[in-house]
Amino acid sequence: MLLLLTSWISRPVTSSFFKNLPSLLLVMPLLACGSQPPTSDGASSKPETRFESELMPLVAAYESDAQANAIPVSPELRSQLVQVVWQDDLGQQGDETVLGRCERMNENHPDESMRFRTVKIRKPDAAGYVGRIKVDALTLKTIVYHELGHCLHDFRGHLPEASHQIMSTALPKERFQSFHELLHQHFALLKSGH
Repeated sequence: MLLLLTSWISRPVTSSFFKNLPSLLLVMPLLACGSQPPTSDGASSKPETRFESELMPLVAAYESDAQANAIPVSPELRSQLVQVVWQDDLGQQGDETVLGRCERMNENHPDESMRFRTVKIRKPDAAGYVGRIKVDALTLKTIVYHELGHCLHDFRGHLPEASHQIMSTALPKERFQSFHELLHQHFALLKSGH
């Protein structure tokens, strides 16, 4: 689940803001990742199948990138993915706004056809913002890839914020410098069995 650090970002702009701008620029695009909600193992029915047309090219790109990096998405997990949707509000975790969530439902159900996964992405406002963070195409891709790492490669938990990888607790600022390198690290991590 991805979160936005809103408490720090909402501080008023002062003259010290400009004095410290170089260090602030390293922190401004920071998005943290919180714990995933508990999985549901009750016998719930299948959620409505829904795939947002704006998000599905990112799912296809993730699957293609996974294949190209020799760690394809398993057909079993892909068939469990029944939703990739925009969500107006995913709530808060502490002072932070949740930007994305992978939900696993009935994952221990003995009938595999009753296991489902959904990806929910916080929908930016009309200007493309969530809070004070501009959700540009690369930021959106990073958020979606992070959640697909949970749902399609079953990555549990998160890497430390300092690791600056897609599955980190913080959205890596390196996405603007070398997204290709982030992908290489991401799929190498998944191959290692994390």
